Amino acid sequence: MKHIYLTIKIFVILLAITVSSFTSAHAQTTLTKWTFDNEDLVPAIGEGTATNIGGTSFTWATGVDGRAWNTSTYPAQGEGSGTAGVEFMASTQGFQKISIAYQHRSSGTGSRWAEVHYTTNGGTSWNLLADNAGGLSPHDTFYPFTFDLSDIPDADDNQMFGFRVVSVFSPLAFEDGLGNSFGANEAYHRSRVEGGSPYGPNGTWRFDDVEVMAMEPVSVSEHNRQDWTLFVHNGQLLIHGLTTGLNDITMLNILGQPILSQRIDDNGQQISLSGLQGVYFVRVANKSGEYDTKKIFIP
Repeated sequence: MKHIYLTIKIFVILLAITVSSFTSAHAQTTLTKWTFDNEDLVPAIGEGTATNIGGTSFTWATGVDGRAWNTSTYPAQGEGSGTAGVEFMASTQGFQKISIAYQHRSSGTGSRWAEVHYTTNGGTSWNLLADNAGGLSPHDTFYPFTFDLSDIPDADDNQMFGFRVVSVFSPLAFEDGLGNSFGANEAYHRSRVEGGSPYGPNGTWRFDDVEVMAMEPVSVSEHNRQDWTLFVHNGQLLIHGLTTGLNDITMLNILGQPILSQRIDDNGQQISLSGLQGVYFVRVANKSGEYDTKKIFIP
């Protein structure tokens, strides 16, 4: 009778996890978010970095709700299009169908045009994602922007994902509201509609509620190439039969989220499973990047 009860209990646990996975598979998950409410560049949710680029400087100012990152010292008129702004790096490991969102505000003398670039190799190279359609005018107003990267597979499950927002020349010919005319792709178009001062480097861009999000977790399945085994005993994970020398061990939950990472160099080393219960996947990778994955149940 005791064995029957234990079997039913395990089945109920597995069923609950499966239902939870199914219902959350299509929900949007915030991986990293910056609110700047503590007047620092540390994410309020998740992990990542926020950096000034192209010589810009920053202070703190009033945000949508709380504080915001207020940047300045942009290029002079006619110089440095696409070089100055802000940069965000955040891992998307374990997730796919990525999107980004942020609130953006310009002062009257700041550029109304911005481009969004993304990287999948930690900033070694950048790719154009989209522009903001000149959407920072009229000035002194926060505008919400969202960009979808779900059709960019390299953005999925990537520890080296990031994006940046940079000021650019207007792609359209324009008159700046002060009687000055410019051709396409030759000058910054200020955000103020009329009156006031012309575009200038001391114009500010303000950012708030910057998010990296995902629609789905990366599916996890068993992937076996080696004859190795897993044991769970007294709250410890033991791995035997590894033949590739130094190994990186990663434990993932059934949503594909990494929850534990450790490097081991011998088969007898134990890994603590304190606080863990249910179904998990253990991924073993060697120095060449080859990996195997096996499923375990922690009672």
